[in-house]
Amino acid sequence: MNLFVLSELGHKGSHVGWSVNHSLEETLTEVLNPTLIYPEKIFPLKWLHQLGIPEDNLEPFELRLNRLLKHWYKLQHLPTLPQGTNVLLVIGLTPNFLQALLTIAPLLKQFDLRIAYLLDGFKPTWLDPTIAAWLDHLFVISQELATEISKISSISTTFLPLGANTTKSYASGTHRWIDIISYGRGNEAVHRCLQAHFNQGSTERMYFHSTFTTGEVENPREHITLMRKLLSRSKISLCFEASRLSRFNGHSPLLYRWFEAWAAGCTIVGKRPFEQGVQELMDWENSTIEIPDSPTDWIPFFEALLADETTLALNARRNQQECMLRHDWRYRIKTMLTTMGLPVPEALHDAITQLQAEAIDTYNVLRLSA
Repeated sequence: MNLFVLSELGHKGSHVGWSVNHSLEETLTEVLNPTLIYPEKIFPLKWLHQLGIPEDNLEPFELRLNRLLKHWYKLQHLPTLPQGTNVLLVIGLTPNFLQALLTIAPLLKQFDLRIAYLLDGFKPTWLDPTIAAWLDHLFVISQELATEISKISSISTTFLPLGANTTKSYASGTHRWIDIISYGRGNEAVHRCLQAHFNQGSTERMYFHSTFTTGEVENPREHITLMRKLLSRSKISLCFEASRLSRFNGHSPLLYRWFEAWAAGCTIVGKRPFEQGVQELMDWENSTIEIPDSPTDWIPFFEALLADETTLALNARRNQQECMLRHDWRYRIKTMLTTMGLPVPEALHDAITQLQAEAIDTYNVLRLSA
């Protein structure tokens, strides 16, 4: 099998929101050695920001422009397809990136299979039926979204949860000097409470949080490496379900921040996602600890949890092992291949076997050192 990946990272890779794309692409490269295709966006997203369009309206506005202009992307050179089974995998955040298929239109019929995996939430109406018709299958991160798409579109759609590359730079058994970490989208009221209590005065607790408002970073890979290190040094990571964001359209899927926190051995505190199919993915003890509803209970709650070092250590071991055994990208890639009736390459099979052995060894080492 020859795998070709049409990737959104070619023009948006400097935004922290594309860390999930980097993680999946990194894993695909390790186990399947695909040919990566990076189309360039003719009008970058920054141009839309300069128009003063509100953040929640950017995706539908960009969608309308995509359908109007059609040729929203360009590609310098078309790849050459070798002999054998040629599979195209399109990886992006939302349906807007599917317009990039136009850059390889002369080759589309030559692929034996054309698959897409969209890694964020979106409204089903954002799918352009004329573009989606070129796909043999679509994978999305929400069971409810997959069901809605099936009702309005003829494209075959399957729920495939996100994952993490658990083999990369998640330190085990290290000193966790960050008590609570919060980054990106969060709960403003909780943030203000923690900032006032933990980052003022003489307390020895450390509440680490992001202080920037834009998502652009100078070097995405350096940022990802730093985030993995910070999470591996954190006791608690804050995660809140995302159904209120317009792009999720009321859905509450399991998002990437859960997987990277589990892989790093953090105890997750916040509000767990609640949509169909999610609870089966996080059904172990303390996979997410719910924060109290009353703000007056927050500080006593966090102080008590941070003082319980035994529970934090148990959570760290359990979360890491469960993530390695159930939520590594390698399992998602295997599911994608088997869903499409494709053989599982020996390299991927061996990588999963090794990962499972390492998960047991990691758990035993950490248990003995606790």
